[in-house]
Amino acid sequence: MKRLLSLLFLIGFLLWVSASYADIYSWTDANGVKNFGNQPPENATNIKLIFKEKPYDAAADKQRTETDNKELTELIRELEADEAKQAAEARRKAAQAEANREPTREERIALEKNRLEAKIADLEEKPLDFFGSFKNKRVRLGYYHYRLETLMRDPDQYFNQPSAFEGNVKYPDQ
Repeated sequence: MKRLLSLLFLIGFLLWVSASYADIYSWTDANGVKNFGNQPPENATNIKLIFKEKPYDAAADKQRTETDNKELTELIRELEADEAKQAAEARRKAAQAEANREPTREERIALEKNRLEAKIADLEEKPLDFFGSFKNKRVRLGYYHYRLETLMRDPDQYFNQPSAFEGNVKYPDQ
C-alpha cells in the first residue's frame, strides 16, 4: 500500500511538472547565490535554460493524458496483483506453519481424551464374544476408564508414564 501511495504521488508530481510548461532558468546573482525562475534579471550571470516551454496542443495533450491514464491503470493493476500474490503466499505460509506446529498441552489432552472416549464407546458396542468373557470385557473397559481418569487427574503423569498394558494383553515396550 505504501508503494502504491508513493507511486501515485510520484506520478501526480510528474504530471504537475509536465503541466506547468514554462521556460525555467538558473542563474547566479551578484552575491553568488544560485536562483531559479521563469525570467532571469538582466544583470544575472551564468544563465542556463533548465526547462523549455512547449506550446499547448490540445490533441496531443488529450492523447498524452489518455496514454498516461492507461499506463497508470495498468501499473495499479500490476501492483494490486502483486499484493494479492504476496497476501496469498503469506496466508499459505501461515496455514503451513499452523499445520506443522506442535499441539499445545490443552490440545494434546483434548485429543487423547477424545481418543480414549471413542475407544471406550467402541468396546462397549462390541459383543461379548469379542472379549471371550464378561470379566475380560470389564477388565479391558476398566483399563481405558482408568487411563481416562489418570489423564483428567494428572495429564503430566499420563503422558510421561505411558502404560503398555491393555486389559489382559501385555504389549511389548514401544
